[in-house]
Amino acid sequence: MTYPRTCIGRRGAPARAFTLVELAVSVVVTAVVAASVVTTMSAVRIGLEGQDEAARATARIARAQARAVDHLFRARMILAQEGAFCALWVPSEEFDASPTNAAEYDAIHREELRFWTFDASAQAVVVERTSNRADRTQVALSTDWESLRDSLAAQGVLERSVVIDGVAAASFRASGFDPCSDRRMSLMVELATEPADGAYEVGGAIEVLLEHPSCG
Repeated sequence: MTYPRTCIGRRGAPARAFTLVELAVSVVVTAVVAASVVTTMSAVRIGLEGQDEAARATARIARAQARAVDHLFRARMILAQEGAFCALWVPSEEFDASPTNAAEYDAIHREELRFWTFDASAQAVVVERTSNRADRTQVALSTDWESLRDSLAAQGVLERSVVIDGVAAASFRASGFDPCSDRRMSLMVELATEPADGAYEVGGAIEVLLEHPSCG
């Protein structure tokens, strides 16, 4: 007589369903694996976001550096550099060594001044200059440049442009500064989105130090 086949396991044993304990273990294992995957993906995402933030910070510093290099390339002298303030003299005349040009080239005019400052309230490093491009008022090398800047600002004759924003702290590093000999601008910047030790340096040396006649 032929009997109908039944569902059997290996060696002829009937197949059995998962027990409640085995199902519970399976659920726990699955949850652990899923949590591990989520944690890994979260770490990867955070890592990528950190790289993106670092890339953005680097790009912002690079733009600020390009601005500084442009000014320093054209500057004749660093007039002052202390704390959160720096003054550059950027002649508007081309020096051709002719007697008529030399006198004007040796004179510091207001419209040739560039004031670099850190505005803590705006969290930005800015460059200021007189809005009157025809202001040929001569200024002595011995001028208190920060006081002059404050005076021009009070008169409302300065215009500003932001070099870099989102700045937590910034200061120019100069010790015993002498405009007749020092030719390097060095600005340390800490971005608000960076760790406390995330400092960057902006600046460089002027191309050629042509001393003012007052330097003697």
